[in-house]
Amino acid sequence: MTLKRDLWTNDEVIDIIEGCMIPIKMDDAKNWSQEEYDAAVDWNTSLETAVSNFYEFKASPDDWVAKAYDTETKQIYVISAPLPQ
Repeated sequence: MTLKRDLWTNDEVIDIIEGCMIPIKMDDAKNWSQEEYDAAVDWNTSLETAVSNFYEFKASPDDWVAKAYDTETKQIYVISAPLPQ
């Protein structure tokens, strides 16, 4: 066992966030109330947004989705070249 508490890679963060998602299988969803199902979908949608950000941190700076995090301002910036107008 190897325990780690900080200095995560983007791939490790993606794995951790994906592990927090609620598995929604159609057979299971039939046993849920509409409220439970909607809450699970909302939860997963939020986590999918976070995963998407970490994939964009991994993108090449030449890729139009490339992002970076400014540790001073705590803001996320798109760092790719501007798209053609």
